[in-house]
Amino acid sequence: MPEATISHLKNHLPEIVHDVEKGQDIQITRHGKSVAVIVSLERYNLAFGSSKGIFNAYLRWRILHPNASGFTDEEVKNMRNREPHESPNFTWD
Repeated sequence: MPEATISHLKNHLPEIVHDVEKGQDIQITRHGKSVAVIVSLERYNLAFGSSKGIFNAYLRWRILHPNASGFTDEEVKNMRNREPHESPNFTWD
């Protein structure tokens, strides 16, 4: 995936949007660190649309398989929480 710095994006937004419309995803970096990705509206809707996104597919799977092990109800609820929060202490144990 091609990369663009924020300053490059600021100076070349029309060209980058044109590339994205043609299907090219663009990774945005700040000080050498990836911070975002620009995708077309079509690809965004495929990933996060009301009936096609991976999150919704997972929720449908949970309904079909209620006894399967997986994420807890609280973990699923927090997957869509866009509010800033502290990361929990995570272990594989």
